Amino acid sequence: MPVLLTMDLPIRREDLEAVSSAMGVQNDPPDGLIVHVMTATADGVHVVDIWESQDQFQQFSDARLVPTMQKVLGERGVALDGPPPEPTFDEAFDLVRGR
Repeated sequence: MPVLLTMDLPIRREDLEAVSSAMGVQNDPPDGLIVHVMTATADGVHVVDIWESQDQFQQFSDARLVPTMQKVLGERGVALDGPPPEPTFDEAFDLVRGR
């Protein structure tokens, strides 16, 4: 069942763009990802994804996202205070894919 993921991260846009670049997700998107978009907020970045399942996001997070975030943010001197915010998942229905 598709899920909508939302999350607010207290990280600068350019730092998260560096993480995305390091993962190579533009050329090699993770299995199960339907769409991903980030928008800048006053406090960081707002993430909105649609995934085929929450499990597929978790597999991607464990295998690629978290290790790459730790490496890239560490190299850039970005320290996260405490654990990263948890994403919110909601059941997605009436999903229409554009042409």
